[in-house]
Amino acid sequence: MGKVGGDSTWKERAVELLGSRRVFISLLILNVVVTLFVMWASRTIILSDTWSYLGLAEGILNGRYSMWWQLGEGYPDTFRTPGYPLFIAAILWLFGNWHAVLVVQFILYGLGLWLALRTIDLLGGDRATRSLFLLLLLPLVNVPFYIVQLYAEIPVLAAIGLAVYLAVRHRNWNWKVAIAIGLLLGFVFQCRPVFLLFPLAYVTLSWVIDRGASNVRHQLLMLVVFALTVVPFGIWNKVNHGVFKVTPLQGAGSYMHLGYWSGKMPGYTDRFYLRNFNAEEVIHFTPPDSIPANIREYEQEWSNIKARIDPLLTSKDTAMWDGRPRVHHAEPTYNTAYTIMRDKLLLEKAVEHYWSDPWYTLAFKSYSAVRLWVIGIQLGEYQSAGFMGKMKMLYATISTGVLFLLFIVLVPLAYLRRVLSFRSTWLILLYLAYSTFIHLPFTIQSRYTVPVRLLMLILIALAITGLLSGQGKRHEVNQI
Repeated sequence: MGKVGGDSTWKERAVELLGSRRVFISLLILNVVVTLFVMWASRTIILSDTWSYLGLAEGILNGRYSMWWQLGEGYPDTFRTPGYPLFIAAILWLFGNWHAVLVVQFILYGLGLWLALRTIDLLGGDRATRSLFLLLLLPLVNVPFYIVQLYAEIPVLAAIGLAVYLAVRHRNWNWKVAIAIGLLLGFVFQCRPVFLLFPLAYVTLSWVIDRGASNVRHQLLMLVVFALTVVPFGIWNKVNHGVFKVTPLQGAGSYMHLGYWSGKMPGYTDRFYLRNFNAEEVIHFTPPDSIPANIREYEQEWSNIKARIDPLLTSKDTAMWDGRPRVHHAEPTYNTAYTIMRDKLLLEKAVEHYWSDPWYTLAFKSYSAVRLWVIGIQLGEYQSAGFMGKMKMLYATISTGVLFLLFIVLVPLAYLRRVLSFRSTWLILLYLAYSTFIHLPFTIQSRYTVPVRLLMLILIALAITGLLSGQGKRHEVNQI
């Protein structure tokens, strides 16, 4: 009996400590300090996608949605949806300096953090839950890292945070909430086109779970608003490329093809498409002695594809390459026929490979699902790094790995013990599940889940404090 009482006592003390106002304020200050330190430490790091985003933003300000706007007409973009370039262009127009984007992203990160804390309140969490959320966030330095990068992760994080907050706060939607969520999801899509199907999944799951309580009319309004945000880019593609397509012309095929081959060619740098480097992971999915043959097969496959698409190249494409010294950071923007045919052929080969190689596909994509949440160690970089470099890599892997383990163990346990309500939190689960499964066919980077990391921490914090306090109905407060 003493053991049970002692166990209960330490749980009560833990919750009481986390519920202290002093602890909450201290953790809040610590998070600000860590965020500022991460921003300062990564101030000289410029990731590769920066230049294509900046080039498109400058093109918008010069009247052309193109990374090659300096070369004149004839190079409409095929690479990205316009959401984040428009975001950058608006700030450049207002402030005249791209560094202002980083200031705005710092503010948006703060907004995302505030929205997460408010969402915890709405889901029945108390100060102890908010403190635990802040404690869990402290080691997750890969999230504030993107504040100082010209990447869409932080604006998307804030937009998703606001969409979740509005849905949790307003159990019964009105037309204003429906329009706001539709616009927010439209912005998310225009920054991250993989979210194209998310609103449909959102509404479908809501109808299944809530049944008669579902906000059918207002959810349909949300879908209409979302569609209205999607259509303009489709019209732009129709005008500039002759095809109505709401996603970029360089679509799923290119990335699915890379997503299949990346596990078969560790250490290989692609020279045909995006110069993608296939890092050597800790776990191998192909025998080492098969790698040279895999590389030969990959290059032969590309040679066959190029034999079919190279005749489609035009003088404009030649002029683009001749002008590359002036626009050296831009991604190649080939003519419409070439781009569409390339993506079609790559998609066909990717689907063929996935279906004909099911055991590799199952193993590699299961591993990829974990890697979306856990920052992996790339063996080549790790072996060549110094002591501090190795420690940084290990820290990133261990910190994200521990949080992932906490999620997959404690959150299901909290649902089983009914200290978490599925009907109150299914929307958060949907964001996490969708962000995982929609990326699996493509090349994998853990940054793809940065916009939903705070949602994961919300569930972990609610689960832990619920399990510690044993309050089984605490999260029934506000069903979505």
